[in-house]
Amino acid sequence: MKAPTSRTYVLVSALALLAGCRTPGTPDRNETPTTRMHYLEVVCRDVEAQCAALEQVHGLSFGLPVADLGQARVARAKDGSLVGVRAPLAEHEQPIIRTYLEVKDIANAMHQAQAAGAVVAYPPTPQGDTGTWAIYFLGDVQFGLWQR
Repeated sequence: MKAPTSRTYVLVSALALLAGCRTPGTPDRNETPTTRMHYLEVVCRDVEAQCAALEQVHGLSFGLPVADLGQARVARAKDGSLVGVRAPLAEHEQPIIRTYLEVKDIANAMHQAQAAGAVVAYPPTPQGDTGTWAIYFLGDVQFGLWQR
């Protein structure tokens, strides 16, 4: 049996992502897909420099740190999605950009991701008034899910 290739990992990642965002039954090919990014999380060592660059390059406007989001400074994009920039929460946390995709049923989406081979990094976790989030790993790629 051949070892999995990076193409296999990308394909399985895409399938896991789509599994978490689909609705039961036969899809209507005439419908517009409803998958949308809810939150883009930037974990970095220099929050101020990243916020300044994102403001200058993308016209975002970051607010004060939000406790429910790990002290992230958050900006709302024109499409309503959120961009948060925060420092690592622990010494072992590495810088990363993680996309959280919005789902209607986070428990089912995580189950579908696991069925596609993903490993749960953080199970569905309520986060104050912002909703419920979860993170899974598939190979060396991380995805977050968010249910409002």
